[in-house]
Amino acid sequence: MPTNVSWGWCKLLGMREVLRGQFVHIIGNGVHTSAWFDDWSGKGPLINIVRRRDIIQADLRLSDSVADIVLNDVWLWPSDWVDRFTVLANLAPLSFSNNMDVVKWKDLNGIPCEFSIAHVWEYLRPRASQKTQDMLKTWEIRDVNGITCPLCNKVPDSHDHLFFTCSYAAQVWSLVVRHFDFPINCYGWRDFMLLLSPFANRNIARFVVIKLLFAASVYFVWHERNRKVFKKGHRSPAQVYETIYSTVV
Repeated sequence: MPTNVSWGWCKLLGMREVLRGQFVHIIGNGVHTSAWFDDWSGKGPLINIVRRRDIIQADLRLSDSVADIVLNDVWLWPSDWVDRFTVLANLAPLSFSNNMDVVKWKDLNGIPCEFSIAHVWEYLRPRASQKTQDMLKTWEIRDVNGITCPLCNKVPDSHDHLFFTCSYAAQVWSLVVRHFDFPINCYGWRDFMLLLSPFANRNIARFVVIKLLFAASVYFVWHERNRKVFKKGHRSPAQVYETIYSTVV
């Protein structure tokens, strides 16, 4: 990865494999995008196709940017690569502009869009609907009084309780805000979205990390609920926090 990519995007691109494939680089001047390790072609990083040894033997560098491998609208890689690596045959040489390269998030349809916590959550959350008590009510299932939150076993299961008022989730949030120095005072999804709305379109490094932090926290609380429901073990709030921290940082 080029060393002059902003710190905020380094945090995003440095996350685990679960998010790596969701970032795509829109080429402007080609200077700040890795030719081999970033997905700018729509085919994934070229390092997954071309071997490191082939790059070096072709007198190219692993540190090359996209701008480094194009000259006068012609690719600088060996002509026989088109036959050896068929994906390259469909890549027309790029026309650069004076604009900076832009990193975007791919939505569920694979369309590049602006990064937001909503898109990350939509991607991370399990595809199956959450069968909490509040959803069962919409299905007109009457006997739901016995369904309690799997994490605290005290309160009827619901989205707002699970993520914000559950005593277990509260301990996780407490550890998160203590480390990242960001206050949370939420009692439901509406409060949560109002809290995040000032940061929705701000790409300053701190705010980007905060948005990722919130997405990861919600996801791993939900993941822990599923572990408990399906009897795959149970972790302490501190252990869940450690997972959140290692994922984002």
